[in-house]
Amino acid sequence: MQHFTESFHQDEKKPIELPDRTSTYSPLPKKDEAFSPAAGIVSPMTSDLASPDPASPGLESLRTPDPTEKEYTPHSTEKEYFEQPALEVSDRKPVGSRNLWRKPSLFWIVGLVACLVIGLAIGLGVGLTRKSSSASSAPAKPVPPAPTSIPQNFLSTVGAFNGSGIALASESYANGGYGAIVMYFQHHTGQLRSAQLASDGTWQGGDITDVVAIDAKNGTPIAAVAYARNQTSTWHIFYINVNNTITEVINDNTTNVWREGPINDLHRQAMNDPNVGLEACWYGSFYSDAAYNHSPVPGQTTTTGNSSDQTVGIHLWYASNATTFDSVGWTYGDDTWTEQQTFNDYNGHAGVGCYSWGPGSDTYVFFVNMDNQVNILWKELNTTLTGNSTHPINVWTNSNISIPVVQNSSMGYTNYLYVQNPDLSISGFNVTFAAENTTIPSDPDDTFVINGPKGLSGTHLSVTSLPDSSGGSSLLAFYQTNGTDITEFVRDLDAGQWTSSSVPIPNS
Repeated sequence: MQHFTESFHQDEKKPIELPDRTSTYSPLPKKDEAFSPAAGIVSPMTSDLASPDPASPGLESLRTPDPTEKEYTPHSTEKEYFEQPALEVSDRKPVGSRNLWRKPSLFWIVGLVACLVIGLAIGLGVGLTRKSSSASSAPAKPVPPAPTSIPQNFLSTVGAFNGSGIALASESYANGGYGAIVMYFQHHTGQLRSAQLASDGTWQGGDITDVVAIDAKNGTPIAAVAYARNQTSTWHIFYINVNNTITEVINDNTTNVWREGPINDLHRQAMNDPNVGLEACWYGSFYSDAAYNHSPVPGQTTTTGNSSDQTVGIHLWYASNATTFDSVGWTYGDDTWTEQQTFNDYNGHAGVGCYSWGPGSDTYVFFVNMDNQVNILWKELNTTLTGNSTHPINVWTNSNISIPVVQNSSMGYTNYLYVQNPDLSISGFNVTFAAENTTIPSDPDDTFVINGPKGLSGTHLSVTSLPDSSGGSSLLAFYQTNGTDITEFVRDLDAGQWTSSSVPIPNS
C-alpha cells in the first residue's frame, strides 16, 4: 500500500496551508472556487478532444512498445535536512548611567511602596475576576493530535512525492479507436496531478496544468474509477485530504472541469497516519452502454455489447484505524453515498484491493490480515438464489486464500493479483475467482515475479493490461523504486521478461 522509506506524523488542522514541501505551492481555494476554470484546475483530457463519443471506460490504450525501454537505475534525490541552531540570547544586564544607582531618598521609597500596594490590590482583583469569567465562559482548548507528517529530509524535491499514491483510469472513445490511460499521482509539491499514456507509448502531461487537487495529505492513497453511461464518460478520483477526510473529485467529457463529489458530504475520517489503505471499484458491468473493443479481461472477449446490469455504482473501502476497514457505496444516478459494512482484524496500514466488474454475481475484496497474509473475501449478490452453509447469500465470506506479503503491502488487480513480497519484489497471481472455490495457481506459469528494481517497502502499486499494435496484449505495473520516481514495468500478457522505464515527471 503506501509507505515511505521512513515516515513520521504531523497533523494539519486546516486545509488552508499544506506543510512546507520546500517548493512553491498554491493555497487551497475557497470551496466554490476550488474546481472552477478560474482556479486553473483542468481536466486530464486535452482541450481538442471536444466531446467525443464515449466508449470503453476500461484501462485500455493501443500501445506501441517503446524500443528505448530499459532497466531503470535508481537515484537518490531526497532532500537533506539541516537543523538550524537556536539564536543565542545574552543574559547580561545592560549597563546604564551611574545616576540610576544613586541612593533614593526616604520620600521616594515611601511613595514607591504605596504604589506597589495599590497596584497589587487592583491587579489581584481584576485578575481573579478575569480568571473566573474565563473558566465559566471559554471552552478548554483541545489537546493537539500526535504529529503525522514526514520529516523534511524524506520529502522529495524533484519528481514524484516520496510515497506517492498511484491510480490508473481510462480515457477512450469510440470514434478515436483506443484512447489513453491516465495516471494519477502526487507531485513532490503535494499536488495531485495526472499524466497520459499516449497510443505511441509516450507520456504527456503531469505539469502544473494537469492539477487535480491541491488539498491532499502527504502520501495519500489514490483511487480512480472510470465508466461511461448515457453517452457520458466520467472519472471519479478518491484521496485523503489534509484533515484526514475521504475526498472525491469528479470530471466528465461534457464539463471538462473537476468538481467536488458527494462522498465529501459524509465527512468520513480515515486513520491519521501516513500509511492508510484505500481503494474504490466499479461494480456491475464495467464497460459502458456502447459497443466497443476493450482491453483483455478474464472471462470476457474483447468485444462486448450493451450493459445488462441494471444496478451499477462504486464501492469504496478505507482504513478507519490500524485494524479496521469501513466501506461505503454509491449507486449510479444517486446524489449520496451510504455506509455499508465494517471489516475488523485487517491491517489498516496495508493496501486493499477489489474485483467487482466481472461476469456473474460475485464480488471480491482483498485485505492483508494481522499475520501479513492476503485474504480474499467474496460475496454472492444474487439474492434470488438459495444459499447454504458453503455458499451464503449477500454475506462476505473468507475464501481461505493466504498469500504471504510484506507488512504494509499494496495490492492491485487486473488479470493478475499483484502484491509486494516480503523481499520487496512484486509478484502476480493468476487467481481463479469462484466464490468458495477460489484458488491461487499451483502452476509456476500462472505466477510471476517482476524482474528489475524492487519497490520501496509498502510502495503504492497500480496495474493494468493493454492491447498493443502487434495484435497482442501487455501487462503494465507502476510503483516507486527510489522515492522520486514512478517506474513503469511492461511484459507480454502470456510470458516474457519485464522491461522498465521511468515515467517522466516535470519538476515544476
